[in-house]
Amino acid sequence: MKRIILLLVILVTFQMGFAQEEAAVEQRIDQSIGMLRIHPGWEVHLLHQEADSGYRIAIITNEDYAPFAFNVQLCNVKGDTLTILENTQLPQGTIVEVEGPMVLRELNVYQRATAKADKIVTPQQENPTYINLSKNAELHVQHFQITSPESSPVIDVWDKAKFTIDTITGKGDIAAETYTNADFHITANHLEGKISLIQWEDTPVRHYQLKDSRVIKTKEVDGKWVTTDDRKVWSDAIHVDASFGYRMGTNPTNANSPLLNNGTLSVNLGLGTYFQLGKRLGLRTGIQWNTDIKFLSHQVKYEDNALVVIDGQEDFQRNRLKNHYIGVPVSLNYYLGRQSTESFSLDLFCGYLIGERLSTSVDPTKLIGFKNWNREKVDGVFNPWKMEVGLSFNTQHLGILHGIRVFTNLLPEYKPGVTTDKVRSVGVEFKF
Repeated sequence: MKRIILLLVILVTFQMGFAQEEAAVEQRIDQSIGMLRIHPGWEVHLLHQEADSGYRIAIITNEDYAPFAFNVQLCNVKGDTLTILENTQLPQGTIVEVEGPMVLRELNVYQRATAKADKIVTPQQENPTYINLSKNAELHVQHFQITSPESSPVIDVWDKAKFTIDTITGKGDIAAETYTNADFHITANHLEGKISLIQWEDTPVRHYQLKDSRVIKTKEVDGKWVTTDDRKVWSDAIHVDASFGYRMGTNPTNANSPLLNNGTLSVNLGLGTYFQLGKRLGLRTGIQWNTDIKFLSHQVKYEDNALVVIDGQEDFQRNRLKNHYIGVPVSLNYYLGRQSTESFSLDLFCGYLIGERLSTSVDPTKLIGFKNWNREKVDGVFNPWKMEVGLSFNTQHLGILHGIRVFTNLLPEYKPGVTTDKVRSVGVEFKF
């Protein structure tokens, strides 16, 4: 009996101690709030109330810290923006309750801040709702409701931040982007619409590089929710490609041929787009301009629709022979490593000849200078079609240099009849 009485006394004492442990320091805001900003140091609990009766904000702490809590400047209000200020006086993780209509057009959870919400509702408006989680922030929402397609949210979850939604409902689309090691997760997706999710990874060269892009769609079929998660194949971004290199093996066997040269410089410039075929496979294509500049060994001139060697017949001169092709490159990429910063690619270029010219130096002692060259249009020297195949190693770790390509042409370089040699060259290019 004594043991039972002693146990009851201990239990009552514990309950009394527990009852005295927590204290709430409250204040009220009697106006509507459209934007909420949460700074770190607190564990903020957002408690949704349907009735628009203002907001109750309270610091939940124990009695020992209650006197300090009375002196804390917890928040401020400017316009319809409520800002929860950083906690610098109370223990980190002290609970703050914000109770009222969680109908927000913008929510910012700043770096290292933590928040939980039982329900968040997008407002009836013509503009998207914006939600931003800064680095290392956390937000957990039990129920997220989209009231109209016009107020569909735009979500950014930055490096190592975590955004979790238990259940999402409503009609509309979500555009979400996550950055290096961020986590965006929805447990029960009952959204009548789609979620476009783009994932970015930090790399040593590019601050953020595309890692993955997918579209998640849900619809109700026979009373059950069906979700499809498809990787977005086409990236609608347009990128600029540039490269230059050196071709070898472009010389005819005849030492007296006007096509004999001391080297060929290859330059490419193009616009392209990207298709993601799988986790490690991608396809690039677009439009590309290609030119080859041959530094001719002989002094030549163009007469009677043919190149003629004139060594020693006139004053010394230098000659360059150029061609211009426009075509379509297709490149199949295989990505390596966790961050996909390196890749191998197999490419094919098919182009059509749009111009060929012979350049003659005005002053042979000067090797460069636009005005130092007279340009003459020629015809019928190069093959009207060019087809090349190449193999590249691409990386993001060499600054502006993005890769090295080895290539060869599949068709004869010159037009049939110009030379009896079927010249096929091998080249090396640097990609930028």
